[in-house]
Amino acid sequence: MTYIPPHLFSIICRIAANQTYYFESDDWRLKLREALFEQSTMADLDIGFDTEILCTEDPKQNLCKYQLFKYTDSLIQSLNEIENLSTWRLFGIDCIDEYETRFLKMASLDMVHNFEKPEFFPQYKTKIIELVNMLITNKCGYELRSIDEKYIKLDQKQGLFYCPDDKSEVNWYDLIYMIISPEAKKIIPQPQHMLEEFDSQELNCQFKINFL
Repeated sequence: MTYIPPHLFSIICRIAANQTYYFESDDWRLKLREALFEQSTMADLDIGFDTEILCTEDPKQNLCKYQLFKYTDSLIQSLNEIENLSTWRLFGIDCIDEYETRFLKMASLDMVHNFEKPEFFPQYKTKIIELVNMLITNKCGYELRSIDEKYIKLDQKQGLFYCPDDKSEVNWYDLIYMIISPEAKKIIPQPQHMLEEFDSQELNCQFKINFL
């Protein structure tokens, strides 16, 4: 992993810790939140820190950790070149004066790349493509979203996900949820247990399928 200065590591961990609410809460995520705050404090005190932060052999936890830092990075990359981070108290950051964000953005990307290990993630790509193709074939609408809340579509010919707004390709592991209608859910063959690895919940006459 590229070396990240302690003060930048501290800021990224603190912002990430305050974004754990974005994901469904469970015991492991609460432990991750506590660990992020602890590592941030250790970095501030310059007494060493753990770049891996709660190593785990659980593929879903590895994916969750990556998505958390990816989401955190989308917030950080949206900063102005010169930003007064004291206004970021909501994210646990309290820099006194105007702050040049260039190095923080570079460090944040390094953190994302550190956790970007698809070989350790659950392999959802095939199932998601199969699900989307089934919905398209049956003329059912769907909303597929990425971590940074971009609307995503599937290129059926190439089997690639992309953002219609800017035509950029999107990694399958950046997909976080899909919303479908109850009618659409009815056409999904239950005997194949297509949704058994996903969490599905009803939302006001719609269903939200979470990929974690």
